[in-house]
Amino acid sequence: MIKLRNPFIFAPIKLGYSDGDGNVNDRHIAFYAARSRYLGAVIIEPLYMDKGLREIPMQLGIDNDKKIEGLQKLVASIHKSGAKVIAHLNHPGRMANPKIPGNYFLSSTDKACENGGAVPKIMNHKDIKKTIELFVTAAIRTQKANFDIIELQFGHGYLLAQFISPAVNDRADEYGGCFENRIKFPLDVLRAVRKSIDLPIIVRISGDEMLPNGIKLTDMINFSRILEKIRVSAIH
Repeated sequence: MIKLRNPFIFAPIKLGYSDGDGNVNDRHIAFYAARSRYLGAVIIEPLYMDKGLREIPMQLGIDNDKKIEGLQKLVASIHKSGAKVIAHLNHPGRMANPKIPGNYFLSSTDKACENGGAVPKIMNHKDIKKTIELFVTAAIRTQKANFDIIELQFGHGYLLAQFISPAVNDRADEYGGCFENRIKFPLDVLRAVRKSIDLPIIVRISGDEMLPNGIKLTDMINFSRILEKIRVSAIH
Protein backbone atom coordinates (compact mmCIF):
# COMPACT_ATOMS: atom_id res chain seq x y z
CA MET A 1 0.00 0.00 0.00
CA ILE A 2 1.32 3.43 -0.98
CA LYS A 3 0.00 6.51 0.78
CA LEU A 4 -0.13 9.82 -1.07
CA ARG A 5 0.32 13.07 0.85
CA ASN A 6 -2.84 14.43 -0.82
CA PRO A 7 -5.46 13.08 -3.26
CA PHE A 8 -4.36 15.15 -6.26
CA ILE A 9 -2.76 13.22 -9.14
CA PHE A 10 -1.33 14.81 -12.28
CA ALA A 11 -2.73 13.02 -15.35
CA PRO A 12 -0.38 12.09 -18.23
CA ILE A 13 0.11 14.63 -21.02
CA LYS A 14 2.42 14.33 -24.02
CA LEU A 15 4.99 17.10 -23.64
CA GLY A 16 6.96 16.51 -26.83
CA TYR A 17 10.17 17.63 -25.09
CA SER A 18 12.36 14.66 -25.97
CA ASP A 19 15.18 14.57 -28.51
CA GLY A 20 13.68 12.10 -30.97
CA ASP A 21 15.37 9.17 -29.23
CA GLY A 22 12.97 9.15 -26.27
CA ASN A 23 15.46 10.36 -23.67
CA VAL A 24 14.78 12.42 -20.54
CA ASN A 25 16.28 15.91 -20.58
CA ASP A 26 16.38 19.01 -18.38
CA ARG A 27 13.08 20.32 -19.78
CA HIS A 28 11.25 17.23 -18.53
CA ILE A 29 12.84 17.52 -15.10
CA ALA A 30 12.05 21.24 -14.79
CA PHE A 31 8.44 20.77 -15.95
CA TYR A 32 7.59 18.02 -13.47
CA ALA A 33 9.60 19.53 -10.61
CA ALA A 34 7.61 22.76 -10.89
CA ARG A 35 4.28 20.93 -10.59
CA SER A 36 4.98 17.94 -8.39
CA ARG A 37 5.53 20.01 -5.23
CA TYR A 38 1.77 20.59 -5.05
CA LEU A 39 0.61 17.04 -5.76
CA GLY A 40 0.22 13.62 -4.22
CA ALA A 41 1.47 11.89 -7.36
CA VAL A 42 2.50 12.59 -10.94
CA ILE A 43 1.75 10.35 -13.93
CA ILE A 44 4.45 11.20 -16.42
CA GLU A 45 3.71 11.14 -20.13
CA PRO A 46 2.98 7.83 -21.91
CA LEU A 47 6.23 5.90 -22.32
CA TYR A 48 6.59 4.19 -25.67
CA MET A 49 7.59 0.55 -25.33
CA ASP A 50 8.90 0.25 -28.91
CA LYS A 51 10.17 3.04 -31.15
CA GLY A 52 7.75 1.82 -33.82
CA LEU A 53 4.79 2.55 -31.53
CA ARG A 54 5.16 6.27 -30.99
CA GLU A 55 2.20 8.62 -30.72
CA ILE A 56 4.31 11.76 -31.22
CA PRO A 57 7.87 12.02 -32.60
CA MET A 58 9.35 13.53 -29.40
CA GLN A 59 7.72 11.12 -26.94
CA LEU A 60 9.59 9.66 -23.95
CA GLY A 61 10.54 6.01 -24.27
CA ILE A 62 11.16 2.97 -22.10
CA ASP A 63 12.07 0.61 -24.94
CA ASN A 64 15.58 -0.28 -23.79
CA ASP A 65 17.74 -0.36 -20.67
CA LYS A 66 19.69 2.72 -21.74
CA LYS A 67 16.60 4.80 -20.90
CA ILE A 68 16.60 3.70 -17.25
CA GLU A 69 19.27 6.13 -16.02
CA GLY A 70 17.45 9.18 -17.40
CA LEU A 71 14.14 8.00 -15.99
CA GLN A 72 15.81 7.46 -12.61
CA LYS A 73 16.90 11.12 -12.64
CA LEU A 74 13.38 12.25 -13.52
CA VAL A 75 11.82 10.11 -10.80
CA ALA A 76 14.35 11.32 -8.23
CA SER A 77 13.61 14.95 -9.06
CA ILE A 78 9.89 14.38 -8.44
CA HIS A 79 10.54 12.42 -5.25
CA LYS A 80 12.45 15.41 -3.86
CA SER A 81 9.17 17.31 -3.73
CA GLY A 82 7.48 14.52 -1.77
CA ALA A 83 5.26 13.34 -4.64
CA LYS A 84 5.01 9.75 -5.86
CA VAL A 85 5.69 8.91 -9.50
CA ILE A 86 3.52 6.79 -11.79
CA ALA A 87 4.69 5.24 -15.08
CA HIS A 88 2.02 5.15 -17.78
CA LEU A 89 2.46 2.26 -20.23
CA ASN A 90 0.45 2.25 -23.43
CA HIS A 91 0.42 0.34 -26.71
CA PRO A 92 -1.40 2.50 -29.29
CA GLY A 93 -2.22 -0.37 -31.65
CA ARG A 94 -3.84 1.05 -34.79
CA MET A 95 -3.54 4.53 -33.26
CA ALA A 96 0.24 4.68 -33.63
CA ASN A 97 1.05 7.88 -35.49
CA PRO A 98 1.03 7.13 -39.25
CA LYS A 99 3.19 10.22 -39.94
CA ILE A 100 6.17 8.86 -37.99
CA PRO A 101 8.53 6.82 -40.23
CA GLY A 102 9.03 3.26 -39.01
CA ASN A 103 5.83 3.01 -37.01
CA TYR A 104 3.86 -0.21 -37.32
CA PHE A 105 0.19 -0.91 -36.69
CA LEU A 106 -1.50 -3.82 -34.91
CA SER A 107 -5.04 -4.30 -33.71
CA SER A 108 -7.91 -6.66 -33.02
CA THR A 109 -9.10 -5.75 -36.53
CA ASP A 110 -7.82 -4.72 -39.95
CA LYS A 111 -10.10 -1.68 -39.98
CA ALA A 112 -8.18 1.59 -40.12
CA CYS A 113 -8.57 4.01 -37.24
CA GLU A 114 -11.26 6.54 -38.14
CA ASN A 115 -8.99 9.32 -36.91
CA GLY A 116 -6.70 9.23 -39.94
CA GLY A 117 -5.00 6.00 -38.99
CA ALA A 118 -3.19 3.43 -41.08
CA VAL A 119 -4.62 0.01 -41.91
CA PRO A 120 -3.47 -2.30 -39.08
CA LYS A 121 -2.51 -5.95 -39.12
CA ILE A 122 -4.92 -8.26 -37.30
CA MET A 123 -2.92 -9.63 -34.38
CA ASN A 124 -2.30 -13.37 -34.35
CA HIS A 125 -1.33 -15.40 -31.29
CA LYS A 126 2.36 -14.72 -31.88
CA ASP A 127 1.69 -10.96 -31.97
CA ILE A 128 -0.36 -11.19 -28.77
CA LYS A 129 2.42 -13.08 -26.97
CA LYS A 130 5.04 -10.59 -28.18
CA THR A 131 2.93 -7.66 -27.01
CA ILE A 132 2.49 -9.16 -23.55
CA GLU A 133 6.28 -9.55 -23.40
CA LEU A 134 6.63 -5.90 -24.44
CA PHE A 135 4.48 -4.78 -21.50
CA VAL A 136 6.39 -7.06 -19.10
CA THR A 137 9.86 -5.86 -20.11
CA ALA A 138 8.72 -2.23 -19.95
CA ALA A 139 7.20 -2.83 -16.50
CA ILE A 140 10.46 -4.34 -15.24
CA ARG A 141 12.30 -1.23 -16.44
CA THR A 142 9.87 1.02 -14.58
CA GLN A 143 10.69 -0.80 -11.37
CA LYS A 144 14.42 -0.45 -12.06
CA ALA A 145 13.85 3.27 -12.68
CA ASN A 146 12.32 3.58 -9.16
CA PHE A 147 8.75 4.43 -10.15
CA ASP A 148 6.27 3.95 -7.33
CA ILE A 149 3.26 2.78 -9.35
CA ILE A 150 2.44 1.58 -12.88
CA GLU A 151 -0.62 2.62 -14.86
CA LEU A 152 -1.77 0.41 -17.75
CA GLN A 153 -3.80 2.09 -20.48
CA PHE A 154 -6.94 0.03 -21.20
CA GLY A 155 -9.00 2.93 -22.59
CA HIS A 156 -9.12 5.91 -24.96
CA GLY A 157 -9.23 3.79 -28.10
CA TYR A 158 -5.70 2.39 -27.78
CA LEU A 159 -4.75 -1.25 -28.36
CA LEU A 160 -6.25 -2.90 -25.27
CA ALA A 161 -9.44 -0.86 -25.71
CA GLN A 162 -9.49 -1.98 -29.35
CA PHE A 163 -9.92 -5.52 -28.04
CA ILE A 164 -12.51 -4.54 -25.43
CA SER A 165 -14.65 -2.45 -27.78
CA PRO A 166 -17.26 -4.32 -29.85
CA ALA A 167 -17.16 -1.41 -32.30
CA VAL A 168 -13.57 -2.35 -33.19
CA ASN A 169 -13.08 -5.99 -32.25
CA ASP A 170 -14.48 -8.13 -35.07
CA ARG A 171 -12.49 -11.27 -34.30
CA ALA A 172 -13.97 -14.76 -34.44
CA ASP A 173 -11.46 -16.45 -32.12
CA GLU A 174 -11.18 -16.62 -28.32
CA TYR A 175 -10.29 -12.91 -28.20
CA GLY A 176 -13.46 -11.73 -29.94
CA GLY A 177 -17.23 -11.94 -29.70
CA CYS A 178 -18.63 -11.96 -26.18
CA PHE A 179 -17.53 -9.55 -23.43
CA GLU A 180 -15.55 -12.27 -21.60
CA ASN A 181 -13.53 -12.98 -24.76
CA ARG A 182 -12.92 -9.29 -25.53
CA ILE A 183 -11.40 -8.61 -22.10
CA LYS A 184 -9.16 -11.72 -22.20
CA PHE A 185 -6.11 -10.07 -23.82
CA PRO A 186 -6.12 -6.99 -21.54
CA LEU A 187 -6.42 -9.25 -18.48
CA ASP A 188 -3.60 -11.46 -19.78
CA VAL A 189 -1.43 -8.31 -20.00
CA LEU A 190 -2.41 -7.27 -16.49
CA ARG A 191 -1.68 -10.67 -14.96
CA ALA A 192 1.68 -10.96 -16.73
CA VAL A 193 2.75 -7.50 -15.55
CA ARG A 194 1.56 -8.30 -12.03
CA LYS A 195 3.79 -11.42 -11.94
CA SER A 196 6.83 -9.51 -13.17
CA ILE A 197 6.94 -6.61 -10.67
CA ASP A 198 6.16 -5.69 -7.08
CA LEU A 199 4.62 -2.28 -7.81
CA PRO A 200 0.95 -1.32 -7.36
CA ILE A 201 -0.99 -1.23 -10.65
CA ILE A 202 -3.58 1.30 -11.81
CA VAL A 203 -5.78 0.50 -14.82
CA ARG A 204 -7.06 3.37 -16.96
CA ILE A 205 -10.37 2.77 -18.75
CA SER A 206 -12.98 4.58 -20.81
CA GLY A 207 -16.33 4.64 -19.03
CA ASP A 208 -18.36 4.93 -22.23
CA GLU A 209 -17.04 5.42 -25.76
CA MET A 210 -20.27 7.17 -26.78
CA LEU A 211 -20.10 5.38 -30.13
CA PRO A 212 -22.63 3.09 -31.79
CA ASN A 213 -21.78 -0.44 -30.62
CA GLY A 214 -18.85 0.94 -28.59
CA ILE A 215 -17.84 0.31 -24.98
CA LYS A 216 -20.80 1.07 -22.70
CA LEU A 217 -20.90 2.09 -19.05
CA THR A 218 -22.60 -1.13 -17.94
CA ASP A 219 -19.74 -3.19 -19.43
CA MET A 220 -17.14 -1.01 -17.75
CA ILE A 221 -18.89 -1.31 -14.39
CA ASN A 222 -18.70 -5.10 -14.79
CA PHE A 223 -15.08 -4.84 -15.93
CA SER A 224 -14.22 -2.64 -12.93
CA ARG A 225 -15.67 -5.28 -10.60
CA ILE A 226 -13.45 -7.89 -12.27
CA LEU A 227 -10.43 -5.61 -11.84
CA GLU A 228 -11.36 -5.16 -8.19
CA LYS A 229 -11.40 -8.94 -7.69
CA ILE A 230 -7.98 -9.16 -9.34
CA ARG A 231 -6.94 -6.52 -6.77
CA VAL A 232 -5.73 -3.67 -8.94
CA SER A 233 -4.83 -0.73 -6.73
CA ALA A 234 -7.02 1.84 -8.50
CA ILE A 235 -9.05 2.55 -11.61
CA HIS A 236 -8.47 5.77 -13.57
